[in-house]
Amino acid sequence: MIGASALATVYKATDPEPQRTVALKILRKEGLDPRITALAVAKLRNQLLAAERLAHPGIADVYDNGEDERLAWLAMEYLAGRGLRDFLTLRLRLGLKDTMSIMSQLLAALDFAHANGVVHRDVRPANIIMLLSGRLKLADFGIALIDTFDLAQAGPGAGSPAYMSPEQHSGMEADRRSDIFSSGVVLYELLTGSKPFQAPPETVGEKIRSDSYHPASELNPKGSPAALDPVIARALAKNPEDRYPTARDFASALDAAFKDASEGQGSADADDPGRTLRPGDGTVQISASLSLGAEDLRAVEKLLTLRIGPVARVLLKQSARLASDGPALVGMLAKYVPADAERKAFVAAAMEKLAGAAPPGAAAGHADSASVRFSRNLIEGQALDTAAARLARYLGPIARVIAKKTPGRPSDLGAYYRQLAENIPDAADRARFLKDAGYGK
Repeated sequence: MIGASALATVYKATDPEPQRTVALKILRKEGLDPRITALAVAKLRNQLLAAERLAHPGIADVYDNGEDERLAWLAMEYLAGRGLRDFLTLRLRLGLKDTMSIMSQLLAALDFAHANGVVHRDVRPANIIMLLSGRLKLADFGIALIDTFDLAQAGPGAGSPAYMSPEQHSGMEADRRSDIFSSGVVLYELLTGSKPFQAPPETVGEKIRSDSYHPASELNPKGSPAALDPVIARALAKNPEDRYPTARDFASALDAAFKDASEGQGSADADDPGRTLRPGDGTVQISASLSLGAEDLRAVEKLLTLRIGPVARVLLKQSARLASDGPALVGMLAKYVPADAERKAFVAAAMEKLAGAAPPGAAAGHADSASVRFSRNLIEGQALDTAAARLARYLGPIARVIAKKTPGRPSDLGAYYRQLAENIPDAADRARFLKDAGYGK
């Protein structure tokens, strides 16, 4: 099982003919209101009808569907990645180049869909899947408007309130320009971390229909150039006639504004979260208390990228500014790996990479040394053995390496154990670890 809602459960499954991995969505009808069941089944059917028209690398494929008296099901492309909503929930601020890449791929997928008579009507971060390869897939055409199929049960106002266009909130039928409005909301949220119109779901429609919003450059002056403001303004125009007529036009205007902004700002500085480490960077001073060799930093980034995709670069940059040492950095990054087994594997592999780093002072006078310098751990003997044994229940054999590398003082074991706990990904396990050690509630 890889997901569930009140109506359906999604499984990772194997389709034997042809041999392929799929995501299998199953709707169980027992106990449901027949009207709700009819709408949910119609949405499943609609996804298949849309997919029959939309063979595009930026659109998730749907293979088959069916139903009987007890259940309905849909087999679709299994996407090894995470929804864009996950990254926004983590309060990640992507670099401008990454944001432009996401929007370029999204608008290309929408332009293809529109050209083939399909309006998505529910463009939002949860339906934008970021694959491990860095590519984007637009998913869930369950309420899409298809020119040869009338999904009357969904209603013209169907969608996600904060991303719906003014005309959708007014009960009018959506067309391609509604998708452009929704894409503008997604762009604004990527740039600022918040939606342009903030209100509870039941009242946000009135704000979208009548209120103005703060330009993105006011909320994030460093990350959202003023050159993008007029592009966003046209995408978010109240009147559909005032918006870009096509997704391709929106993409072209956005690309031109981005180039103008890039020329005005020059090359990205060292604080750019999208900056990539280059060979020869040597020892990189990330924060006041943490120095990592460039090769070690790249090794950790690669291990994380294998599990969550290119956004690992942004996470590494942000987490390293807060980490006090290597184990703390690994523990912070581990929280972003969703699967428990993968999380433990990442911790073990990353700590193994950092375990061979030179001790403090070994690289003195060598600015290009690929070393990791840790604060000194003064805990040893039985106290260290006990801490490592307790941590091993959650992390396995690598726990002893973490226990030795984590800085601590015998006079403040509580602080030491709280640092160790940060390496345990699950919150309940962290609390249990601290409680067993005598430092939790």
